[in-house]
Amino acid sequence: MGSTTYQVIFTGDDFGLSPVVNTAVIRAHREGLLTCASLMAGGPAWQQAAALARECPELCLGVHLTLIQGQSVLPPRQIPQLVDSQGNFPHNPVVAGLCYFFSHQRQEQMAAELAAQIERLLDAGLQPWFLNGHLNIHLHPAVWPRVQRLAKQYGIPAIRLARENLQVTLSLDRRRPFAKTAHALIFAWLTRRAVADLGPLQANDHVFGLLNDGAMDEAFLLGLLPRLAPGVTEIYCHPAAAAAGTRPPWPPHYRPEAELAALTSPQVAARLQSLGYRLISFRDLVKKRR
Repeated sequence: MGSTTYQVIFTGDDFGLSPVVNTAVIRAHREGLLTCASLMAGGPAWQQAAALARECPELCLGVHLTLIQGQSVLPPRQIPQLVDSQGNFPHNPVVAGLCYFFSHQRQEQMAAELAAQIERLLDAGLQPWFLNGHLNIHLHPAVWPRVQRLAKQYGIPAIRLARENLQVTLSLDRRRPFAKTAHALIFAWLTRRAVADLGPLQANDHVFGLLNDGAMDEAFLLGLLPRLAPGVTEIYCHPAAAAAGTRPPWPPHYRPEAELAALTSPQVAARLQSLGYRLISFRDLVKKRR
């Protein structure tokens, strides 16, 4: 992880959440900078996402492991400590995180559910190259050891590390400073723990998209690219196509159409090229480092 070159991965999260997300991910890949997509196996539109992914073999896929604010793959009767009767995970990440940390029974059911999410992609004929988590739950102390074991079990070679430079992000967008600072501190600690026990897993060196989530627009990216540090930076977004009445269930401050515009922006692509950065995927990262 100590490259002196500048390499950038653009990832679209929540692939499979809704048709407007799926449409945006594929457009951002075909017409823009998107090299990777994190597929939410329990998403309402996951089957459409899987079909679209099979039509785009150059799109590098990962599994967007979900234990919060989503639906399970396993039926509720098999994981009653994790979901309600409709298969919905908890909405509050703090409460869910505490429950997962202190309950061994929940941890066992969690391992079964995460395995089922990975197997859903494999059964659909897709090859996942990396793992990450919805709200980055994969770095939670009770979840991380199980994610490591599943990565080894299923031969998934890469993981997202969520360490973001708070100073850079605040210099570009000073909105929600307290929330950004809290998230930066929490995930810096979680990432340090994960790096100490990374094993053979490959990972990005830096990330952006954690602190300015939902607002990775063209102006932000144009300002961000010259400030990147050497190594592999993953920039992850939540793009969605504009469609009346079909906004995904994201926070009100999210601007998914602006993120799609940024990913397909000729100005952003030109800035990336002028800086001499190499656009890669997690698949490229793994193949280079093997």
